[in-house]
Amino acid sequence: MKKTFLTALSICAFAVSAANAADSDINTKEKSRRSAIEQIPACGNVLNECKKLGFVAGGFKEGNGLWKNCFYPTIKGKKVATLKGQEVSVAASAEDIASCKAAAKEHLKEAKSKKKAKAKKATTEAPAAAQ
Repeated sequence: MKKTFLTALSICAFAVSAANAADSDINTKEKSRRSAIEQIPACGNVLNECKKLGFVAGGFKEGNGLWKNCFYPTIKGKKVATLKGQEVSVAASAEDIASCKAAAKEHLKEAKSKKKAKAKKATTEAPAAAQ
């Protein structure tokens, strides 16, 4: 019984470390972008369709990456994603794809504007602080 528990515990620990390793492959900027994209309902629908086909977050090295192999190709207008080298059709509606693409583009534009404003503020404050 104790041995079975320890085996189960080590399997869980391995799964957690594998998930963390997959997340460590992407930078903080990409994580925040993905988090924002997931909040957009149309993008959530596309992601769910990708997941139904067997794509998983962090699986790009195995050819079944949720983002690289399915979501981004679908949003960029490619009708076909690749699952472990095989072409598959994502059942997301054209309306969801268009809405997601537009909303994600708007989100990126806002993020760039905020970054520019922050940089401008830092450059204007730096000379004042030096005086």
